[in-house]
Formats: sequence, structure tokens, C-alpha cells
Amino acid sequence: MEEAARDRMQRAARNQSLWRDINELALANRRDSSTFKAFVCECAAETCTEEVSLTLEEYEAVRKRSDRFFVKPGHVVGDVEIIADAAGDGRYQVVEKLGLAAQVSAERDPRDDS
Repeated sequence: MEEAARDRMQRAARNQSLWRDINELALANRRDSSTFKAFVCECAAETCTEEVSLTLEEYEAVRKRSDRFFVKPGHVVGDVEIIADAAGDGRYQVVEKLGLAAQVSAERDPRDDS
């Protein structure tokens, strides 16, 4: 793998992990219902702060795997992830990180106890 591609994969995974961390911190105050809640898009774009509406059940379904993130439709970065699920009646897509990006995502998962 060329160095530029490797750097891009790592940067994308770090960016998405940062948004996941922010959503995890906000989640502590949201465990009271299953109504729609606004979360920050977990796409790889450094400047994206768009909101995505998910129920807590939808959020937890994505969080079961450290290599998966939810993004606004159209926010997929094709060379570092694939669409794993088009969910939420078009409100969001679930992306799965590939290769090195999946490793970085797993290492940065705040729920990983190992």
C-alpha cells in the first residue's frame, strides 16, 4: 500500500473516531428514551458537523462493531469504507471501515475494554 493511501486511511479513521467519541460523551445524557436524538455525523470529513437523527436503539446497533459508523447520505469515502447498511428510512447510512482504517477504528473505540 502506498504511503499516501495509508495516511488517508489512518486520518479518516481518526476523524471518524473523534466524532464517535463526541457522540459517546453526549450519550450519557440521552439514555432516557428511544425517541429520535441528534448525533454528530461520524463521516471522515474534518469539518463536517451535520446532525443525524437516530433512536438510541439505532445508535446502539451501529456501535456493536468498532469498524462501523453512521453518516449522512452522501458522506461516504469510498476508498476507506463501504456502505454496510442504508438505514433509518434514508436518514443515515452505516459505513464499515476497510483494512488499516478498521484497525485504527478498533484501537480508538472507547467501548473496547481490552
